[in-house]
Parts: sequence; structure tokens; C-alpha cells
Amino acid sequence: MRREELCDPDLCPDAPDEGGRCDHCPQDRLDAAQASERGLVIRRALDLMAALNLGVRITMDEIRADELAVMLIIAEERDALERERMPNSQRGN
Repeated sequence: MRREELCDPDLCPDAPDEGGRCDHCPQDRLDAAQASERGLVIRRALDLMAALNLGVRITMDEIRADELAVMLIIAEERDALERERMPNSQRGN
């Protein structure tokens, strides 16, 4: 959800002159994490959430416990990100 905030190669002092990312780029670490076993569970959870938003019918028996847990965490994180990005005047502060 915050991928675009991780790195800007144009601003990174360690980025190679010919373009691309530095050797310790957070986006590369994110890519590696997404390819891991846990990352794949997150990807499946995101895919399930997208399918549900499109109206696909899925029963609880078809959703693994780890995928459901991740779906709940993603929903909480999206809500927190939305609140964070909301101007203070709209938060009720």
C-alpha cells in the first residue's frame, strides 16, 4: 500500500548513475518478501479480497485460516492508512 513511498531512484544518493535501484533498496527487499511463503499468503489474501469486491461468491470453507487472518490485517492497515492520510479537520480533531 505504500510501495511508491519506499524509494525514489532520482533522489537516492546511492542509486547507480545509469538508473535503477541501489543495492540496499527497500523496494528490492519488498519484492523478495513478496516472493516468500508469507508473501504469497498475502498475495492470495489480496486476490481473494479483490474477487470478493468483484462479487465472486466464496464460502468460508474455501478460505484458509491464514488467508482470513491476513485479510483482516490488510483491512485494518488500509483503514489506518486512510485515517493517516485524512486531514486533521476531517478526523474530528
